[in-house]
Amino acid sequence: MSLQPAFLFPGQLAEAVGMGRDFYDADQAARDLFALTSERCGLDLEAILFAGPESALHENLAAQAGVYLVSTLAARALAREGIRPSATAGYSLGNYAAMVAAEGVSYEDALEVLIAVWRETERLQIRGSMGAIVGARREAVEEVCSGLRSRGLPVWIGNVNAATQFVLTGRAEAVERAIEALRPRSLSVRPLSMSWPIHTELMRPVADAIAPLVESRRSIRAPAVPYYGPEGTVARTGEEVRRLLATQFCHPTLWNATFEAMVSGGFRTFLEVGPGEMLCKAARWIDRSVACIPAGSLAAVAGASDRVRRR
Repeated sequence: MSLQPAFLFPGQLAEAVGMGRDFYDADQAARDLFALTSERCGLDLEAILFAGPESALHENLAAQAGVYLVSTLAARALAREGIRPSATAGYSLGNYAAMVAAEGVSYEDALEVLIAVWRETERLQIRGSMGAIVGARREAVEEVCSGLRSRGLPVWIGNVNAATQFVLTGRAEAVERAIEALRPRSLSVRPLSMSWPIHTELMRPVADAIAPLVESRRSIRAPAVPYYGPEGTVARTGEEVRRLLATQFCHPTLWNATFEAMVSGGFRTFLEVGPGEMLCKAARWIDRSVACIPAGSLAAVAGASDRVRRR
């Protein structure tokens, strides 16, 4: 059993106006990372993250770069407290920060890939949507999705958050129809403010387009600690990290399988390193015997570090 915490990194939709401000105000290195990330993205992330409006923050590049940046700053703040990961995993977008925290790739190289995915998705005009389903049987969700695909309406389960919690992804009309079909068979359904069909083969042209960039990244290497990929298996080599960096947005995120694999691997204390508390809430759905502690702000980092040291 590991006595050190595993780090979990949140994905898109964890963003909130004001996130990262405390890290920025407290540390020159954080201000430098804000500047670097803003320059690479061609955005003023200080203005967007600190003042919004929410509509600007929820734009894909701002949201994705912002969550990645704040998650990395939280991990660095934990390191200054002497808390380092014994393993990492990321929820969807969170895989970038998880790879960096596991020392499988540099922050700068992962950022370049993140930006390239955004750029190529926009250039190729790949569009879709996503929707959350809670309290449905997986067989029922698969049946609805399969039936729609057979009629030329592409929709899949993109994320499995827990045994009865799913995120649908695909073409907008297909996701909308799936949500309506599952409404009477679920506790709750709702569309998500996402405009890409993430975690489907509809994103494959993007993976093909960024492949040369990923291949050229020289910082990619074997992770220093176990990095659990989106299907629940450990990426042990640089080539496995490279493959996931290039394609993880084409495949489903099996978060329940990832989390269960980490628990089976002996990890009992988890930190949600980044904005929000979605992964800690999901942890309670999956396994109430483990501890998950939010660590997405300076105050939360201090509290989480104290709790880890006392465990």
